[in-house]
Amino acid sequence: MDRDSSTPLGSILVTGATGKVGRRLVAELLRNGHRVAIVTRSSDAAQTLWPGPGPEIRTADLTAPSTLASACDGIDTLFHLASYSPRPDEPDIYEAPSHWPVTAEGTANLMAQVAQSEIRRVIYLSSIKAMGDRAGALGRPADESVVPAPDSLYGRAKLAAERSVLDLGRTTGRQTAVLRLPMVYGLGDGGNIPRMVKAVAAGRFPPWPRIENHRAAIHVEDAVAAAILVAGHPETAGEIYLVTDGRAYSTRWIYEQTLIALGRSLPRWTVPPGALRAAAAVGTLGERLTGRRMPLTLDGLGKLTGDAWFSSTKLERDLGFRPRWTLETEIPALVRTLAAGPGDNT
Repeated sequence: MDRDSSTPLGSILVTGATGKVGRRLVAELLRNGHRVAIVTRSSDAAQTLWPGPGPEIRTADLTAPSTLASACDGIDTLFHLASYSPRPDEPDIYEAPSHWPVTAEGTANLMAQVAQSEIRRVIYLSSIKAMGDRAGALGRPADESVVPAPDSLYGRAKLAAERSVLDLGRTTGRQTAVLRLPMVYGLGDGGNIPRMVKAVAAGRFPPWPRIENHRAAIHVEDAVAAAILVAGHPETAGEIYLVTDGRAYSTRWIYEQTLIALGRSLPRWTVPPGALRAAAAVGTLGERLTGRRMPLTLDGLGKLTGDAWFSSTKLERDLGFRPRWTLETEIPALVRTLAAGPGDNT
C-alpha cells in the first residue's frame, strides 16, 4: 500500500509543532502543499522557526482551557504532539511533576474543545512509555496486545492522554488513532543516540560489555510518514499502532558501529558490569544530593543494558508501512556531522 494519504486531510492543526518531531511533521506537511496551522504558547518562538512563509500560528495553552476556544476553528485534521519537555539538567525526567497537567490534563482540555469543533480526525503521537518498561522486556518484541502498565509519571500521563483521544472517537464517531513511538533518531544533535556517539568519539564512553539487549527505535522521518499514513486511512479509527524501524539494537552494537564509523579499532577489553553498577549507584546518589542530572545513574544503566523491544508488524500489515531508515546508516551520518563541525550541516 502507498505511504501517501489515501483520503484528503484538509486543513491541518499541529500541537507540539516547535518540538523536534513536530518541526519535521510541519515541514513535511507544508512540503506536500497542505494548509497548516500550529498551536503554541509562544508565537515568538514559532516565528523564529518559520520566519518566512510557513504555518498559521495560533497562540494557546493546553493547561488553560479558555485559551483554546478558537484553536480548532476551520480545521479538519489534528496531529497532537504536545507534551511537557523537561529541562536538559532536570533530574528524574520521567517523574517531572509537570507531565500530568500538561500531557494528561492538557490533552483532556484539547479533546473537550475538539468535541465542539468540526475536526474529523485526531492522530496522537504517544510513547512506548505508556506501556511501561516491563512491556518491552518480555524476551520477544511486544505488540499492541500487551496490557499497558506504565511505571513512571510520564508514562501514566501519556496513557491518560491516549485514552482521552480514543474516548473522543468512541463517543463522537471521529477518526482517532494513537501511534506509540520508541527512541526517535534522526534529530540532529538531539536524542540519546547522538549523545552516545559524541561520548564515544570523545573517549568518554567506556568499552561496553557484550550484553545483547534489544531496543527498538524509529527515524523521525519514518515516524512522520507513519503519522500521515494513519491519518489518511479512516479504517484506523480507534486503533493503536507501535512504530519502529523493524530492527532491534543493542548498546554494544551501537558502540561498535560508532567506533567503526570513526575508523577506530575495537578495544580488546570491556568494563565489568559490576564496575558500571557501582558507578551508576554513585551517579544516582549524586543526582539526589545535587538535584542535577548525572552522566550515569542506575536508571540510565538499566536502559543501556535492558530491553525495550517492540514490533510494528500491525502497522506494516494493516497499512503497508515500510520504514526507510535504520541506525546502520544513521550512525555513520552522525559521525560525519561530528567530523564536519558545528558550522557544517552537509
